[in-house]
Amino acid sequence: MSIAKHQVSLFKGMLPLFFLCITAGCSKDFFKSYDKRIIGRWELYDVDKAGFGSSKAVYSEGTFQFEGDGSFFYTRQSGAKYTGTWRLKKYTVTVTNSDGQQSSEQKHSLLLSATNVEDQQILAENFDDLNFTNTDRFRAVVNNNFNTVTYKFRRN
Repeated sequence: MSIAKHQVSLFKGMLPLFFLCITAGCSKDFFKSYDKRIIGRWELYDVDKAGFGSSKAVYSEGTFQFEGDGSFFYTRQSGAKYTGTWRLKKYTVTVTNSDGQQSSEQKHSLLLSATNVEDQQILAENFDDLNFTNTDRFRAVVNNNFNTVTYKFRRN
């Protein structure tokens, strides 16, 4: 095989990788697992509540610092500081459509538990579904019977 033909076949083989890099924004984070991607400082910038009845947002604003050892620090805009732990878990959900066909999808849950340094107030939440929407943003959803609370985070 000539060098020119070899270079053309090499280019064709790399074409899918090129398109993957473009659609992923050429970020190395795209290839990291969720427990690696979440590490760092994040700002909770939006909380949306939908559905019937009342729903309480445990975390309503502030910054989160997720550490690689499973610890995290939460600071409210008021300056109140919390320290705690986080844990990500991957699970499978089976969904049945109107035709009775089943499909499975992978989801990630995020459990946060934190204690206020001064008054020992405890905040805990189990986010049912966590999705990275890009390198610097993720959303986490809590489903409570008839309502849903969606938290939106951006890297700070």
